[in-house]
Amino acid sequence: ARHSALVIGAFLITSVLNYVFGVGLSWFLEPAQYGVLGVAQSLLLLAALVVSAGFSWTANRDVAAAGVNASTRTRFRTAWLANVGLGVLVAVALYAAYRLDLLALGPAYRAVVPLVGLTAIFLAARAVLIGAAQGLYHFGAVAINQVAEVAVKFGAGLLLVVMGYGAAGVIAAFALGAALALVHSLWIVRPARLWQGGGWFDSKVFSSTAPLFVAMLGPALMLNLDILGLKLLAPPTRSDEMAGFYQAAVILARIPVFTARSLTMVVFSYVAGAQRRPNAPDYARAALRLWQRLLLPAAIALALAPQAALTLFFPAAYLSATPALRVAAVGGALLSLVTLLAGIAQASGQRNRSASAAALATVVQIVTLWWLVPNWGALGAAASLVTSGVVALLGMSALLPTPRATARTWLLQASPLLALVAPLLWLPDGSRPLALLKFALSGLAYVLALLMTQKPARAPATTTSGASRWLNHLVHLLAGG
Repeated sequence: ARHSALVIGAFLITSVLNYVFGVGLSWFLEPAQYGVLGVAQSLLLLAALVVSAGFSWTANRDVAAAGVNASTRTRFRTAWLANVGLGVLVAVALYAAYRLDLLALGPAYRAVVPLVGLTAIFLAARAVLIGAAQGLYHFGAVAINQVAEVAVKFGAGLLLVVMGYGAAGVIAAFALGAALALVHSLWIVRPARLWQGGGWFDSKVFSSTAPLFVAMLGPALMLNLDILGLKLLAPPTRSDEMAGFYQAAVILARIPVFTARSLTMVVFSYVAGAQRRPNAPDYARAALRLWQRLLLPAAIALALAPQAALTLFFPAAYLSATPALRVAAVGGALLSLVTLLAGIAQASGQRNRSASAAALATVVQIVTLWWLVPNWGALGAAASLVTSGVVALLGMSALLPTPRATARTWLLQASPLLALVAPLLWLPDGSRPLALLKFALSGLAYVLALLMTQKPARAPATTTSGASRWLNHLVHLLAGG
């Protein structure tokens, strides 16, 4: 709970910075320019996900399960070199695809694509270091690393946009943040002396990483293929503008999935390190309760009040994204659960089922995009999140615990959600203050109902204070029972 509180705290800070940054840029850029930025960010996210989906989790699992020894040091160095090579390969492939017009983005991306590639190389070198740090349970330092990266991106990005550098300036700020975060990650793992000892190659690293790569990349890939599919498959004359409006919808719909990814960082390390102990399943059950009590309600709120959510954060021009947000929020709820299940499965050694489900769901999403986007535009892109989430969840359904609740227990679990829904349906849409009131009343009603109906786990005594203590008790409330 303490480490989850640290990660959730870092996520809250980075989310505020990211959303202020993303939403703030919508006030400086026209929808078409905002669409260029959205596509550029999706390219960067895809590149970042590729270089963080495999070898970093292998380093995490090795160190968490076996500690730091001669074997894990060799496996770490193999993973680090392989991941840097993967980052270089991604950068070269992305630039070649753009120059050969295989990735038909247009001249507006001439400076953006090389900067995305450079950032991917920095992120690849950092990812395995952060994975090892998580395996060592250095979540406080990892949280600082994440916050510092986003803070640099925020400050430098806004400055460069104001100076007139547009989307290229934003991505240049991403590269700067990633470079500084790489330097800090080297400092975090310095005491473990991972670079000492002989041996820099262990071929078993590649075979153990392959299913991890597919399972962990799948849910994240699904979350970014939608906007790229919209850009590439929509009518060329309107694709950037449509992507700009859709970007406003998915910025909000991705909140539960990003939170799930943050929680997976902690759950993965604990499940991997606890396989020889009888309490390993407890971590998985706690993570699923967090999804039920924290991430699912957030997605429901976005799905039931999409116009209020857009009104709260974006200019009035972006209200046309309301239908897309309603559908994308459902997809976000599904993919957040898939993300947690994939992490739990891979950490516990159940590799093939989650990897196969993620691969199949990705193929289904691509087919859905190809089929729906030309005629349905943003709604088709949002629908692809739902179809891929359903397919992935069906494939991983065996990983879900068997429900043993009585009718009374089901009623108690449903009561907080009913309290959440009532203000969202009762209060009308309107101005920004009214939207804020709607979500505030909904959240307050949900928390009060949760306190009255759920019995939280007893939080241990802690010497932390202030926000850390508050988050610690919040995690116990949400994951307990």
